[in-house]
Amino acid sequence: MKGDEIHYFGKIIAVADVFDAVTSNRVYRKAMMPHEGLEILYAGAGKKFDNTIIEAFRRAVAIYPNGLFIELNDGRKGVVTAQNEGIGDRPMIRILEENGEQIEPYEVNLKKNLHLLIRKCLNIQETA
Repeated sequence: MKGDEIHYFGKIIAVADVFDAVTSNRVYRKAMMPHEGLEILYAGAGKKFDNTIIEAFRRAVAIYPNGLFIELNDGRKGVVTAQNEGIGDRPMIRILEENGEQIEPYEVNLKKNLHLLIRKCLNIQETA
């Protein structure tokens, strides 16, 4: 089956199932981070998965979950502290380090600072 032969609910389940499979620990590999799982969905957009469903999924899922340590594109490091509704890839970040130095923490909202991007996810050892 392909295209319109697949029921809409089946298309939704396909996106959720693949995301769950790649972001869960398996005996043969560790779980991917949610943003990596989303990239797999994007790679199959229009071919294996419905674009509209992927976009709805992206808006509904916290791609960078609370408590995740991250590095921004300007080199600052911090931790995800809250989600912005409807845009799971633009969370609130508590900045903990600038220019390699620990600082007095402060919040940055990626929803309001569109020039900032999460460059990578960090292990806790990489944050200090």
